[in-house]
Amino acid sequence: MTFWHSNAIHLLTLRLLTIGLCLLLTACNLQGRTTDSRPARATNIPTGPPSIQIASPSGGDEFVIGEEILVSVLAGDSIGVNRVQLFVDNQIVRTVSSESLQGDLALQAILNYTPQRRDLGTITLRAVAYRGAVVSEPYEINVVVRESPAQIVATPVQQGNIPFIPDDGVCRALVNVGLNYRTGPSTGFQIITVLATGTLAPITGRNSEHNWWRLNVEGQIGWVSGDFTTEYGDCGSIAVVAG
Repeated sequence: MTFWHSNAIHLLTLRLLTIGLCLLLTACNLQGRTTDSRPARATNIPTGPPSIQIASPSGGDEFVIGEEILVSVLAGDSIGVNRVQLFVDNQIVRTVSSESLQGDLALQAILNYTPQRRDLGTITLRAVAYRGAVVSEPYEINVVVRESPAQIVATPVQQGNIPFIPDDGVCRALVNVGLNYRTGPSTGFQIITVLATGTLAPITGRNSEHNWWRLNVEGQIGWVSGDFTTEYGDCGSIAVVAG
């Protein structure tokens, strides 16, 4: 009886251990399935409005009537900046948009304005950024507009992304915002590379609608949308070419 009783206890103990192990494994499996089935957290939740700053020029810089001011801005947003705008004394003078419909997390852009006689003295440059209808806090600086170069006291120091633009009549395009460089004149063509903000390149042709430019960037031929560039020089004789 003692031997049988000992075996029975041993078998019962093994069964209990087996049942406990099965329950433990089942619980682990259920826990794993529960964890895996949770929906992924959204990654495009806005953390606030966009931000923007004017990198160039600096407050107090001086310019001359009729000479273009190139304003370099850097905007950012947790979802994407769609466009930036430049105001001069509360008037919108330039808008530059992202080429991406979703916008850019960091958008560097160049906006241009040519001061007129009415701007003599101190003017306020104000930049704002947009994510859809959500607008950033404005970033403002004051600059001075003089009547002649002889009156300039402080010569502005240009940022690295603002190129020197020769006054030689050659038709060139200034890239206002990071821009896809394509093999042909539409978004259906392959992207060669992305041109950096501030790229300045000769225009060697255009499409028949006059809204795409063929450029020569360091010997490489490609196309950009004219909606994201500023043209300089004599561009009236640029011929229509096949894409």
